[in-house]
Amino acid sequence: MSRERKSCKERAQREILPLRLSLYNAGVDYPHGGIAGIAVLYGRTGSTLQHKLSPTTTTHHANPDDIEEVITATRDPRILDSVIEAYGDAAWVDLRGVLPDGDNALACVIKAVSDVLSKKSALMQGVALGLADDQRIDADELASLRKQIRQAQGALIALDRAISHDSEGVSDE
Repeated sequence: MSRERKSCKERAQREILPLRLSLYNAGVDYPHGGIAGIAVLYGRTGSTLQHKLSPTTTTHHANPDDIEEVITATRDPRILDSVIEAYGDAAWVDLRGVLPDGDNALACVIKAVSDVLSKKSALMQGVALGLADDQRIDADELASLRKQIRQAQGALIALDRAISHDSEGVSDE
């Protein structure tokens, strides 16, 4: 893996960021007007929300309502990645589309297995690349690998859900 400094955008895609940066990136990337578009959805002032989400503004801070609105509007997984990383020793998965519609159960399970294998493969490639240059995993490589590990954990949860749903007499609880 490269040792060069990554731009904020590259870093936001590559690793799990602190919550404040994840909220900011989710807002900026919101396709319907950015942060101002989110504010309009909830009848708020765009400049106030911009200040609350800005990583360089120290006078305003996002409150729980702001965080909930940004999550609801953007459905950006980076925000949940940040929260789960802060919580520690946990994983999350977006279960929309995991459970089959009608007779599509086998396809759903096959897709879930494919997702697990794909994420595992990406993780193993990341480890190999990290170790290739100096036989060590540095801090930047570790940050990227942690995100891949969390995604692989989430894929396993989705697989469990799909298989459990397809099994007769087995509950999701």
